[in-house]
Amino acid sequence: MKPSTLSGCTAVVAVLGIGLSVVLAGPAQAAPSAPSWDDVRQAKADTAQAQTTADELSARLQTLQDAADSAEVSELQAAQDYAMAVSQQQEAQASLDDLTAQAKRAERRADESAAQVAGLVVELSRTGGGDLSTSMLVDASDAKDLLYRVGTVSHLSERSARVLAQAQTDQNTVESIAAQQSAATKALAAATTKSERALDDANDASASARARVQQQQDEQSEVLDQLAFLKGTSKATETAYWNEQQAKRAEQQLAARTAAASRDTAPSAGDSGGSSDPASPSVPSRPSSNQPSTTQPNTSPSRPSTSPSRPSTTQPNTTPSRPTPAPAPAPAPAPAPAPAPVSSPSKAAGAIAYARAQLGKPYLMGGAGPNTWDCSGLVMMAYNSQGIATGGHNVVWQYNHFASIGRLVPLSQRQPGDILFYSSNGSVSGAYHDSIVTSYGTMVEAARPGVGVVERGIWLPNQLLPYVARPSGSL
Repeated sequence: MKPSTLSGCTAVVAVLGIGLSVVLAGPAQAAPSAPSWDDVRQAKADTAQAQTTADELSARLQTLQDAADSAEVSELQAAQDYAMAVSQQQEAQASLDDLTAQAKRAERRADESAAQVAGLVVELSRTGGGDLSTSMLVDASDAKDLLYRVGTVSHLSERSARVLAQAQTDQNTVESIAAQQSAATKALAAATTKSERALDDANDASASARARVQQQQDEQSEVLDQLAFLKGTSKATETAYWNEQQAKRAEQQLAARTAAASRDTAPSAGDSGGSSDPASPSVPSRPSSNQPSTTQPNTSPSRPSTSPSRPSTTQPNTTPSRPTPAPAPAPAPAPAPAPAPVSSPSKAAGAIAYARAQLGKPYLMGGAGPNTWDCSGLVMMAYNSQGIATGGHNVVWQYNHFASIGRLVPLSQRQPGDILFYSSNGSVSGAYHDSIVTSYGTMVEAARPGVGVVERGIWLPNQLLPYVARPSGSL
């Protein structure tokens, strides 16, 4: 298989991990003009203008984040296409390997059966077995030919016929497996070609996205410098505050989505209602009025621009005091065909700890540690460290695995340790990314090349599948 060439750098820019309202269809919205450094300096000297300028800078920061996230989605979709192609290639290889092992066993059995027939020929020729003679052993070109020659004999005892029938069955098995091997070899070649094309496409998508994201990243960095200058703080403080506000914004958007979904699925008079199928979820459509206001929560006028009480650089995702909105009613998942292995919340905590230990490590398509990761690789190994299987190294496989064992719960009931799944079309077929919930509004993930493993606010809630996987703990 052609090796993956995408790699991520170790530098992690926290602000690039959080975007929440990208609309992928349709033209991109024009970004608001950013206040210049002259504007910022003038606003710092004018208390009345300071808050307005801070609000403008925050709006600019969100617009840049949305643009970066839009580029990230296209990159992750290409990476998932590659991951799926590799998974199919691995399946094809495993199928061929299995058939090869079967062929060897079948050939041994056929050789043993043919030897018994040869012994039968010798035995009967010595005892006057009619038209059986040792010349058959000399004239037969191979075991198959010998079986044919013996099969043409008109007089065979019951025992002889039974030995011959078994030998013919064993030979037919060899030929059948050989035909399957030939088909499997062709399938493997096709899957290998597909994975190589998918890798090239993913590398192209990454190069294009990285150029766009780098531009947004550079501009975001400058905006954070401006905010820090305007408010008399540090860039690290502004970054931490931004991350906290984005996590809160994620909570608000997810709560709004849950409420909208509850309204959309509420049975009307005379309607018996129904539940959606978690194995093939569809994201409920939501009118634009359900989306949060374009006014960003970090631009609230009640927060003075020079307030010394702004949170420190401690990451907000571990804040225990953040209130958890009450989950709205949601369709219950379908009953599991078989019970899942008994697990506990401590395993979820262990998986989170494992994932957090990888923070700062680079992203690499197909990476499953210990030094590089992709999204499903991080999820897989985090739970493997707790003795819990996830269904393989693939976003779609992981979702389907947990659906098959009844380990899905509604998104509104998510808890730390649950697995979030992103989809471009609202169904499992479009799943392109997954991550592990660390608090109600935050998650840890292997983000993309150039960012690597980060813990950040839940981004793009509108692209989350309506069910999360709960590998550990009660449902």
